[in-house]
Amino acid sequence: MNALVIGYGVTGKSVAEFLIKYKNRVYIYDDRKEVMDSLPENLLAWDGSIEIDLAVKSPGVSYENEIVKNLTERNIEIISEIELAARYVDNEKIVTVTGTNGKSTTVSLIAAILENAGKKVFLCGNIGEPIINGVGRGYDILVVEMSSYQIENLKSLHPDVTAVLNVSPDHLDRYESYEEYLLTKVMLAKLTKKDGLIVLNGSDAPLLAVAESVDIKKDYFSSDKPGEIAYRNGCIYFRNSEIVMDEIKLSGIHNVENIMASILCVEHFNISETDITDAVYQFQGLPHRTEFVDKIEGVTFVDDSKGTNVGAVEKSLAGFERYSVVLILGGVDKGGSYEPLVELVKEICRGIVLIGSSVEIIKPFFEGVVSIDEAGSMMEAVEKAFNMAKGNGTVLLSPACSSFDWYSNYKERGKHFVTCVGELKEKIKK
Repeated sequence: MNALVIGYGVTGKSVAEFLIKYKNRVYIYDDRKEVMDSLPENLLAWDGSIEIDLAVKSPGVSYENEIVKNLTERNIEIISEIELAARYVDNEKIVTVTGTNGKSTTVSLIAAILENAGKKVFLCGNIGEPIINGVGRGYDILVVEMSSYQIENLKSLHPDVTAVLNVSPDHLDRYESYEEYLLTKVMLAKLTKKDGLIVLNGSDAPLLAVAESVDIKKDYFSSDKPGEIAYRNGCIYFRNSEIVMDEIKLSGIHNVENIMASILCVEHFNISETDITDAVYQFQGLPHRTEFVDKIEGVTFVDDSKGTNVGAVEKSLAGFERYSVVLILGGVDKGGSYEPLVELVKEICRGIVLIGSSVEIIKPFFEGVVSIDEAGSMMEAVEKAFNMAKGNGTVLLSPACSSFDWYSNYKERGKHFVTCVGELKEKIKK
């Protein structure tokens, strides 16, 4: 078969290696001349003259790309790396996790629990490694973080367990409506094996309504509703076990829900209570997710740079005391409303420091609600927020926006925030 890989980045390289392994003739197309000029000898540069049987598009390549549109017009099948991998899955069990917020923490905790139980696990998908790198490598279970983009046009992946953590308005710069975004998430639940399990947020009414018609076993988690797994008085209860939130590394009500979802997912594989609880207590959490940075003259700094949408900021703010937080908010607007934050900000925040290209979009939502300042750099934002939080407050970087105006990704933004906090500490010492 003649296979074309469109985009020769990290995912494209993995796809090319995989296709060669299965005896395909592999052609590469990439917009970058320097990439095309330095291809390995076992790969062929595609100039459009060779007939192609199948094309695999890297996630960074738009469907509006001229090559992609041309292939579509010629009825050449164009699939994603995940769709390709799914066609070669054999004995591997698969757990997929999607949702607006909490995906990375949840898949990482699921993988940690399964590994603690002696399973050979491959953690992949939106969190980093392409799923194709785990197929046919002798893993017991593939644990896959799935974004809505990765679910689009997926047909052949049939998970044993699918968790949909929550669906709040996000990526409305890509989807025409919240309903379209919600339906994309639920598509993954519909792909789950008939004898599999769907894990759903029992407090997310729109999600439950859309998923109701999916005829697959469902388990539910909720931080405020009773069930087989429950949360009360600061503890998570399941079977005969108790997890005390004050004694683990994860904090906040959003992480209560992430833990509950993780437990329900792994119980499908008959993991023991001891293996589950031990792994939860040992889990260190992930960087840039409500992560403690430092404390300077009574002011606590928290990095939640992964809070790239309004729903994530809601979850983060809900874990703080009244009138304790100065929130650093802003970046590249994603097309949703900031209205859901207004009452929570009024209750929890002392002030807001706005940053990035979305300042004028965000400001009208909070004028008259809370003290607002603006900053032209992260260092300026950290200094202004520190002055507003003096006494015993908390400076929280939870931007509700993507980072691409100032940074290449949320990780770079979070790291720079940490650096600026360190620089402020040194300045104060002098």
